[in-house]
Amino acid sequence: MGIFKRDYNYNPYFFNKIQPVGGIKFNPRSIAKGDGYEACLRIYDFPTSVDEFWLGKLIDIKDVTVTIDVETENRSKALQSLNSAISENVDRANSLKNNIDIIEANNATSILMGLVNDITSRDEVIKLVTIRYYLSAKTEIDLEEKIKQVLTKLEGLGYRGAVFLNEQEYEWKSLFLSAGEQKYLRNKRSGHPVPSISLGAGYPFHYVELNDPTGMFMGTSITGGNVIFDLFTKNEQRKSYNALAIGVMGSGKSTLLKKLSNNNAIVNNTLRILDITGEFKDLVNELEGKIVALDGSNGMINPLQIFATMINENTNEVQVEQSYMQHMSKVSMIYNFLSPEATQEEIREFERLLHDFYIIYGIEREKATSYKAEEYPTLSEFLNYIKGVFYEDEEKASIRKNLSDFRKKRLESIMLTTDNAIRNYGKLFDGHSSIEDLTKEQVVSFEIRTLTGVDKRIFNAQIFNVLSMLWNNALTQGLPEKKAFDEGKKTVEEAKKYLLLLDESHRIINSNNILAVDYLINFEREARKYFGGLIFATQSIRDVVPDVSNSEVFEKIRTLFELTQYKFIMQQDNNTKGLLSEIFSGQLTDTEINAIPNFSTGDCILVINGDKNIRFNIEISDREKYLFKGGA
Repeated sequence: MGIFKRDYNYNPYFFNKIQPVGGIKFNPRSIAKGDGYEACLRIYDFPTSVDEFWLGKLIDIKDVTVTIDVETENRSKALQSLNSAISENVDRANSLKNNIDIIEANNATSILMGLVNDITSRDEVIKLVTIRYYLSAKTEIDLEEKIKQVLTKLEGLGYRGAVFLNEQEYEWKSLFLSAGEQKYLRNKRSGHPVPSISLGAGYPFHYVELNDPTGMFMGTSITGGNVIFDLFTKNEQRKSYNALAIGVMGSGKSTLLKKLSNNNAIVNNTLRILDITGEFKDLVNELEGKIVALDGSNGMINPLQIFATMINENTNEVQVEQSYMQHMSKVSMIYNFLSPEATQEEIREFERLLHDFYIIYGIEREKATSYKAEEYPTLSEFLNYIKGVFYEDEEKASIRKNLSDFRKKRLESIMLTTDNAIRNYGKLFDGHSSIEDLTKEQVVSFEIRTLTGVDKRIFNAQIFNVLSMLWNNALTQGLPEKKAFDEGKKTVEEAKKYLLLLDESHRIINSNNILAVDYLINFEREARKYFGGLIFATQSIRDVVPDVSNSEVFEKIRTLFELTQYKFIMQQDNNTKGLLSEIFSGQLTDTEINAIPNFSTGDCILVINGDKNIRFNIEISDREKYLFKGGA
């Protein structure tokens, strides 16, 4: 069957999607396609002097596609051309007899001499500018009418343009080539020389925009520029992939989060969502993702399963010993959630029991992360082990005589806490991990709304358990991606990314759940190394810097949000302006802060640490509007 194989140095399936429908044929004055006709018109003559914003007038022509190619002219070549032009005008002035013609020639000489002075004394640079207009219509007659309208418009502005005969193929190819590459086309046309100061004045500070090479359209800035954003863009200013989104109810925050989620899913990034309210359900179903309820109704995460969570940064290998120790710390923290009044002695007793239990159960420490889900013990089995340590004969309630009174008390407390977790919340904590392998799923949403009504201790413990699993998933994906990047097999753009989104994050990140805050800070610091990012969303800026008496809690929550590279700031209450000024001192201007309380739905300021601020309006298509189904 090898005879049918063919190697391509391009993607034939991609070409099949974007190629002209019905084929393409290049005529002397037009381009014929299966669905109509096209032509390219080029400006070949520019006026001697122009006003500011002259480029704005040239690109503000309706129903055309405008391209502007710019390259830098060689300095020596530019001076040589100017020298020839000056000599020509001087000779022309000397040979002319008409006074007006002589004045025009002398004026041209003065302009050229001034340009030479700018180049030699003021480091002026000459740019070669090519401006093309691509027009299309269903018939050749309609196409000719459009060409006529554009030419008339250009002539009214003082420019001259033309459709270059027998060059339409090269003009069409220019759409996909840089200015430097266009010089190698057979027609070998160069751009029109324009001083850089004149080119800069053509469209100075006309709009603020963001144009990430791998980004997707998010909206339009208030000055008319496109906001094409990719959370995973990396450059000298943007070094991590974490974001914060804040906005009061009705501000458009949910639409922003769903658009970011949808955009990442489209480019095949892995997406994990902690959904407090359940409003991502329709989007996840549309993306053919999985929805997992964390109340145990469709699976559980065994808290005694040991995940790989620590990685050697030099070798990119799993550190089993360190992962085991972190797991012990995690289970200890979960126990602390379940028994917040537990003493340090009780917690150390719990850790000792768990350590000994793993040994007796056959979990070898040196390969603790490599067992199958059903090979790890359950909480019920652990409880039976504790009872074996406590009782000499459980049926007779005979307690071992060698136990001290203090240890008896600790063991009784541990048994009571563990038994309570099994009896009341067994669907959450007692059993092998039965949530199917999610590492092969691109989009997974964890619905938490059914958990919000349970005891906050149980809520915090389950959230912490899930975060541990998600970090393991991030490493499972990120390790091979990082290895491929380190070996030069993939670029940053090609590496598959991992995004975790926490909606209504104030329900998880608060002073009652400081252990989760610590875990997320570490998650945030480490995830970027494995092409992972986090998005935290909350309603008020006050959630970012809560008014709590514990200064340590305050600083940790503040640190968590300060580690975000991006801040999407949507409408906030008027009484938060002072807090905004304090938090974003040096990042937001007074004008921007005063505008935030008056934002309409969809208005947003994107603060990029170390880079710039962009005020824009989030735009969605009719399809996205139907898919996102925002609030009423």
